[in-house]
Amino acid sequence: MKNFPDREYLQALLGSFLEASRSVPCVGLAGTRYLAQRLGLTECETMQGLLHQDIWPKRFLRNRDSFCAEAQARLLGSRVLVAGCGGLGGHLTGLLARLGVGAFVLCDYDVFDESNLNRQLFCTEKTVGLPKVEVCRDRLMEIASYLDVRIFPGRLDSGNLEDLLKGTDACADCLDSVSGKQMLKAAADRVGVPYLHGAVDRHEGLAYCSGGGGQPTSSLYAAQTAGDGESAAAHVLTVAGTAVLMASLLLRDVLAITATGQTREQHLFHLDVSLPELERFVMEQDMR
Repeated sequence: MKNFPDREYLQALLGSFLEASRSVPCVGLAGTRYLAQRLGLTECETMQGLLHQDIWPKRFLRNRDSFCAEAQARLLGSRVLVAGCGGLGGHLTGLLARLGVGAFVLCDYDVFDESNLNRQLFCTEKTVGLPKVEVCRDRLMEIASYLDVRIFPGRLDSGNLEDLLKGTDACADCLDSVSGKQMLKAAADRVGVPYLHGAVDRHEGLAYCSGGGGQPTSSLYAAQTAGDGESAAAHVLTVAGTAVLMASLLLRDVLAITATGQTREQHLFHLDVSLPELERFVMEQDMR
């Protein structure tokens, strides 16, 4: 980051705000906010700058054995569009916010219903009847107040999707309908945004990530029509487990956080929580 102070100056500037854990310099919320004000930067920019100097925001210190400082900074600089903020979308955004993704575009036109209480992370008795996208935004901001969260409370269509996708690093498909999934995948391919697919049905979940092109979603749902229907039945174990798979694929295949280089093959992951069992299948590339 240009014009960000070097490590020695930061240590002097932070003074008593600078802590150490397992010999690793770290800074808590108060120190981060103090430094952001002194430097005229956002908290997110400040944390990225600190990480580039291998000084860790205390909130991410437990990530250190899994991600290097540069990878954590890259997470903070990423923006993810999440289509659908109910079951999969709610769990996924919560995971990504805690991992360190710094910005979101949240899309959902629906409100919480009592039937969502069995599986949707941000659905509570108090939020029944409230717009999912607004509740999701508010809960994310409680996790991390520095987040840049934009919301779109309308229905996604071919006329608005491409604009919403611009400037994002990935889109997460947490939609219920096959037609919606196909529309999002096609728009992501046109814009050149990596597409992260998730779906649940009772005990089973599916997840895969495509960097552009690749297998069309229609090949996964050959027995279903492309029309909208009722949401599939599912419970919280299936939803939460599939969201974890989606978050892991985002880190590995899109942001290259947990693996180096590109994946050689595109894989579809199938989760069955009733056994439990996780299967991995190689997906053929779409040659159209």
